[in-house]
Amino acid sequence: MKNSYKLILLVSLVFITLSSCTNESVALSHFQLLKKIVEVYADGTTNTTLIAYEDNKIVTIDKVDKLLKFYYSGVLITKITELNKSNQHVNTLQYDYFNGQLTKITSSDNYVLNYIHNPDGSVAYEKLTKDSNTNDVKIYHGTLYFQNGNLIENDQFLDDTGSGFLSENKKNISYDSKNNALNNILGFNKLLDYSELISLNNPMSSVETSSVKNIGSDQVSSSINLYSSKYIYDSNNYPNEIVSQNILFGGNDIKHVKSQLFYD
Repeated sequence: MKNSYKLILLVSLVFITLSSCTNESVALSHFQLLKKIVEVYADGTTNTTLIAYEDNKIVTIDKVDKLLKFYYSGVLITKITELNKSNQHVNTLQYDYFNGQLTKITSSDNYVLNYIHNPDGSVAYEKLTKDSNTNDVKIYHGTLYFQNGNLIENDQFLDDTGSGFLSENKKNISYDSKNNALNNILGFNKLLDYSELISLNNPMSSVETSSVKNIGSDQVSSSINLYSSKYIYDSNNYPNEIVSQNILFGGNDIKHVKSQLFYD
């Protein structure tokens, strides 16, 4: 009876060990890093972006027009340099954190982004620059709203900087339930200036509404735009093709047809 008990215990331990190894293998097989993006345009031309890493720390994003270099302090990205390849201008961005949350971005191009994390999970922000007398001038301010790890709304107000106009822009975003291609980059999800790219899932559609008010006449004009994306996923539920006007790292273009994504 004692020997039978020992045998059952041994078999159970072996099963648990094998099960643990199998689960670990499955988890590891789902860890992948985006290495290349091919942007395809309606006229048949393409642009290629290459991404380099050290382990899961991002080192560079090499685009056709720009080279970005990333620097870490521990697990947080604390500096990014942006080289404009056409004119060789370099913008340096310093990232400051408190308790692991981004609080400030300081640019060598004479602007600062400040962030305040609210108890409800939303994040208030403002962009400031300096005038010729080194006084702070607020360019815009707004609030970011998150749900289930995704940026779902961005309300932004452009402040009056002497133009005579005030404007409000609102962006509402809906998502799929699949893996964002950038999920596994260490510290990337802290970079609030990268908008929905830091989200857990992939943006399926966005509705952008804007209104502009003439301060002198009180006249208001408004517009609304809808953008959508369609995805093809790999066996691990990461996107390997995105059909959209949106370019993965930067803006949108009506001539843009799709992004093809390649992993390690």
